[in-house]
Amino acid sequence: MKNIRLIASDMDGTLLKDGWRISKTNVEAIKQAEAMGITFIAATGRDYFEASGPLKEAGLSIPMVCVNGADVRNPDGSCIHRRSIDDSLLSSIQAVLEKERIYYELYTSEGAFTNNKAEGLDLVVDLLLSSGDFSSEKDAKELAQMRFDAGTIRVVDSYSDLPGDRDPDVLKLLAFSNDEAKRERIKKELAFLDVAVSASAKENLEITHRDATKGHGVLKMAKRLNIKPHEIMAIGDNLNDLSMFDVAGTAVAMANAGETVKQVSDILTRRNDEDGVAYVVDQVLTARSDV
Repeated sequence: MKNIRLIASDMDGTLLKDGWRISKTNVEAIKQAEAMGITFIAATGRDYFEASGPLKEAGLSIPMVCVNGADVRNPDGSCIHRRSIDDSLLSSIQAVLEKERIYYELYTSEGAFTNNKAEGLDLVVDLLLSSGDFSSEKDAKELAQMRFDAGTIRVVDSYSDLPGDRDPDVLKLLAFSNDEAKRERIKKELAFLDVAVSASAKENLEITHRDATKGHGVLKMAKRLNIKPHEIMAIGDNLNDLSMFDVAGTAVAMANAGETVKQVSDILTRRNDEDGVAYVVDQVLTARSDV
């Protein structure tokens, strides 16, 4: 661990403690890592607007790999790389999703949108409860509602008529369903398209351009900083983190991660609600201090 120069951490189920907050313990560990010259990156399926909220609240200004690598940002929020879905590919993806009548949201360069708020609320509540991070349905409903109240997810009548002076770049489609057979059918059909399909939870599908993954995004940032893959540590809990594990010299799974993620990791840390990020960052700092 003494050679680690960049730590890339997932947010939901990893860096975030309750779906929105970064604990003081994690914040302190990140700042200590930065003081020792280690770059800490948030790598998330969230778009920039949704990802920046918890970071700003915690007083952190760090690089971000957003929308599973489709949007890479400097600490000041300026975009250094974007990989969007063109109109033709978007139409093909939507045809698959709409044939299966699955709820989905559009993540764009101007924010995220839904055309069915009521269905979105119900599905996100189910997702949060199934994640194990929420024992209270009331708390899950409050967080789900916050996505809309805070303007994180904006409501539109139609995806063909998004607000703004020009059409925004579409970066990701996020689909939700409790029907596993439906999700599997969709994945099989999408396999014929030029897309990457991953998941940040058991009930969702995250669809981006084939070249937009967290692994691609982390490597983009590492290259800018002249950091080699073996000097990267990646921390995550779900399937959309596996591309980071593939490119990082050290892969760390959270204790709350799924078995697939744990099996391909090098290290197992504590749960996200037990400050698992801080726990493994402290190990890196200790190894550096012993040099």
